[in-house]
Amino acid sequence: MKKGFALFVVLVVLPVVAWLAATFYVGLRVEQVVRDEVAKMEILPGEDDVLLDVVRYERGLFSSTAHTCLIIQGELAAMPEAAALSGQVCSLSTIHHGPLAFTDEGLRVGLASTREVLDLSALPAEGKGLIEQLFQGKAPVVGHTFYGFDGSVRIRVAFSPVNLDSPMGTVALDQLQLDVYRPDIQGYPVNSFVTLKGLDINAPQGQVAIESLTGSVDVVAMLGGTLPLTDVNLNGEGLRYAQHDLSLLEFDFTLQGSSQNKGDTLAGKSGLWLEGVAGAMVPLLMDSAYLGVEYGGLDKQALIKVNALNNELDQLQTNLLLGAMANNEPADPQETVVRIKTLIDEMMTVIGEQLLHPGESQLAMTLLVDNADERQLSLDARTRYLGIEGRNLPLQELQALTEQQMSEMLDITLQVEMDEAIIPPPLAMQLPGLASQGVVVQDGSRWRSVLNASGDDVVLNGETISVAVLKQRLEAAAGPMVDVTLPNGEGGVQVAPQKEGQPAEKGFAAH
Repeated sequence: MKKGFALFVVLVVLPVVAWLAATFYVGLRVEQVVRDEVAKMEILPGEDDVLLDVVRYERGLFSSTAHTCLIIQGELAAMPEAAALSGQVCSLSTIHHGPLAFTDEGLRVGLASTREVLDLSALPAEGKGLIEQLFQGKAPVVGHTFYGFDGSVRIRVAFSPVNLDSPMGTVALDQLQLDVYRPDIQGYPVNSFVTLKGLDINAPQGQVAIESLTGSVDVVAMLGGTLPLTDVNLNGEGLRYAQHDLSLLEFDFTLQGSSQNKGDTLAGKSGLWLEGVAGAMVPLLMDSAYLGVEYGGLDKQALIKVNALNNELDQLQTNLLLGAMANNEPADPQETVVRIKTLIDEMMTVIGEQLLHPGESQLAMTLLVDNADERQLSLDARTRYLGIEGRNLPLQELQALTEQQMSEMLDITLQVEMDEAIIPPPLAMQLPGLASQGVVVQDGSRWRSVLNASGDDVVLNGETISVAVLKQRLEAAAGPMVDVTLPNGEGGVQVAPQKEGQPAEKGFAAH
């Protein structure tokens, strides 16, 4: 019998004790993880007086509860409005310990699984009443977090549906949810996916509606602790802006973008596709369009420095704004103003002297506009930075350059082609004059121009000319300059438009 009891202890009791011990240990570890994550959260950049704090943590054997609240302290606490919010906006978390966590969503194997509910019940009556009306008495935000043994974390944050009908208008929201996955809670990447459906805001000023918006925004890496490398892929359907039942603008879109680390430099590209474009605000005859931008050769360390300077500038401006709201001026306002000017000057110096790499830095843009499957407009613009004799100049020397010297710093290619159906009347009136000077070329109902400029050399529609000649041709196409003296004695210059068929000014026909 003793052997049987020993076997029972080995097969049943010891695993249970081991599980209970593991759960107790995991509970200890989870509390530290939760407190560390909350401590790292920054509400306002560089502002310590607004923070999140775990005001109460009750640890049990199988689960724990945490009460995390927004705390306002220091000088801001002197503001009655701010002080009234301190400790009133909270999150109530139920934390199920692993290794086997029995949650509302079923059994989970991992470090912990939590459910967080935004609690606004302590707000003043008027604020709480508005929240209850918006979310129909449900919790405004509910979150779920799962911590894996491998250090990963999965987060889901969901807003409750909204259906508000008031004299000021209506607000409806079917779904808004954010999913985040971090393979390593301490590092990158951070992968996030957003889902928005059925947003409709209708007010006397107008209506804004989105049928759906889905896609991912991933932070691949964080350079220098401040500069993110990102991948973006978003899709929107049924975006609409209207007034008094008149559709002013509606379209579907796809946005893709990414940034890449190329060692010493950074590169990136983005593309925006529009479909089903319609509405009174559409400036051109179009139903679809594409805009693409691509850049390369930007100095990585310079971008990190500019981003850090910009963060410090934002922090100073935030401190000034919060101080003004609290009626508390900084100890030395002039010192803060001088520091802001210093940051701006330093930022401009870094941009001017370090950001671009001669011969390597470049920017390209492509614009395509279609209507009924017919190309209405195409634009391809590319610029490569050459520097001055292959080098960057100090900012003071750069500001002293002449216009001709500035033009020598860039290598530019521009190709544009437009259908006459989308050319605005003022521009259409100038086209014959531009054509007579060789600036544009007509081919049936289409007008096009191709320009390559590098230094003082310009190739315009296959013809090599100088920058000075190009300026002369543009002035001749616009018409002679006429001095105008106003009755009050003030002087001005007015361009007299060239009439169709009017001969070009003498001296330009030979070019």
